[in-house]
Amino acid sequence: MRLAHLSDLHLGAVEPAVVAGLRADLAAQAPDLILVSGDLTMRARRRQFEAARQLLDSLGARWLSVPGNHDLPLDRIGTRLLRPLAGYRRHIDPEPEPRRLHDGVLVQGISSAQRYFWKGGRINRRQVALIGRAFVEAAPVRLRVLVLHHPVFSAAPRSREKPARGSARALQAAAAAGVDIVLCGHTHVREHVDLSLSRPYLGRHLLGVMAGTATSYRVRRDESQSYNLLELSDDDRLTLEVRRWSGDGFEPVLSQTYRRTPDGFQ
Repeated sequence: MRLAHLSDLHLGAVEPAVVAGLRADLAAQAPDLILVSGDLTMRARRRQFEAARQLLDSLGARWLSVPGNHDLPLDRIGTRLLRPLAGYRRHIDPEPEPRRLHDGVLVQGISSAQRYFWKGGRINRRQVALIGRAFVEAAPVRLRVLVLHHPVFSAAPRSREKPARGSARALQAAAAAGVDIVLCGHTHVREHVDLSLSRPYLGRHLLGVMAGTATSYRVRRDESQSYNLLELSDDDRLTLEVRRWSGDGFEPVLSQTYRRTPDGFQ
């Protein structure tokens, strides 16, 4: 089972060559499922949503997405307050917190973008309860994945973005529900950590994986466009590969393998 993790596409602020390179590289890597952790658009405009949907549908694999803060309108205050996800629901997915079971991989999305905060994210008590319920599944599940836009851990010193409000409660609920991986974005920084090392109260290994921007020219100085590739082998080893834009195409720059233990992937 191969999963591609994309984030921060920012249609409306992309480099066309990188978009073409991403499409070609995903065709070559042939993921079974593509997970997008928000900010599909730059300013939540109709044409940007249409371009994002067209791109996702052209990638040749099933996909699941959650909204990011850029997918809520910034300059249309009434729409932002009363119908913040109207454009996202119309053009991307009527369900901003989708759940999918695909060949033994159970994925739950959470919408961390809030109408009252432009940049920062929040995970509320309803969503924490949702995390606790979502991963109870009668069918055999080999991998449990939680996806949201805002980070649940800090990538300091490379990013000063703070974790989303409510992250601690959400991670406790995720660990109790047996979640293996939390995927996020927002910072345009690529990072991965074992969250249990700084949060021993979680009681099990829980991988936090942050993706950089996949296609936007809004990259940090020490970064380039990138995405993550996750592969679960038949012997339950999980390999994380970061694929970075080199100017001519995407190429691997990091590979890390985890083995399953009774307490999660280590």
